[in-house]
Amino acid sequence: MLCLFAAHTSALGRKKSNGPTIKVAATLAVDKKTISRADALFKKRTAASCDAAAKLYEAELKRTGYADADVLLNAADALNTAMRIRTNSNTITIDGTVDTPANKAVWKKDGPRAFDLAAKGLKASSKVDARALGIRFDAYMFSLSWKGLLKQALTGSGTTYKKMGEEMAAKHPRHDGDVGSAVLACFYHVAPWPVGSPKKAIANAKKSVSRGGPTARNLYYVAVISHGQKDYKTAVDYFKRALNAKPGSPSETDFAAFVRSESRRGLAKAEEALAKAA
Repeated sequence: MLCLFAAHTSALGRKKSNGPTIKVAATLAVDKKTISRADALFKKRTAASCDAAAKLYEAELKRTGYADADVLLNAADALNTAMRIRTNSNTITIDGTVDTPANKAVWKKDGPRAFDLAAKGLKASSKVDARALGIRFDAYMFSLSWKGLLKQALTGSGTTYKKMGEEMAAKHPRHDGDVGSAVLACFYHVAPWPVGSPKKAIANAKKSVSRGGPTARNLYYVAVISHGQKDYKTAVDYFKRALNAKPGSPSETDFAAFVRSESRRGLAKAEEALAKAA
């Protein structure tokens, strides 16, 4: 997971969204069989199955008035997962970012919709837990990514995104391998001056390893950021560790193959740099 982007919410996404306005009697209950079908599709965890799950969730939400918090969050989560799989979670690489035109098209199509559903889900929920905040965090990132990471880093949207990451890191350091610190590391790594900070980037990356565990994603982020700072010795060490590590959560698994392939490529590049410096 990584990044920031377009301006359309208050500091914590509570501002009124531009989503569906259809009003249906709030007493209508969602159809359990339909939700079970959607849940089964979501569990398959492919981009196509998540798309199909989101459509079922959204159909029930439209029929019942967008009032069920769990279904709202599940719909947003399914869209997030599909985008994460298709675009490798908008993560960082030794070359920079993965905000290609093809990936931006995916984020533009489904990102705002996912964020609208997530914001509605939080508003309708009686409790705001780590999962709910994480879904909104991901959805906000994807909803803005199509505008371009570097362009948005210095805007109000970038500030909002950073605050969401700080909230996740402070309140839920164990959730999704300390995803708050992991994403803050990426934010500080790619953001231009005066927001970007090499010291904060590597500090947050190492914090995610110590608090969230030595997962493949967390180790990979330390390696990529170290490589960017020309600390090739550390990069080699962490790329090797990333190659031998496992994903720490379903969301990490969604782009684990990309992390592994990029770790191999990064390791070769870092070893080459070390050899030249010897």
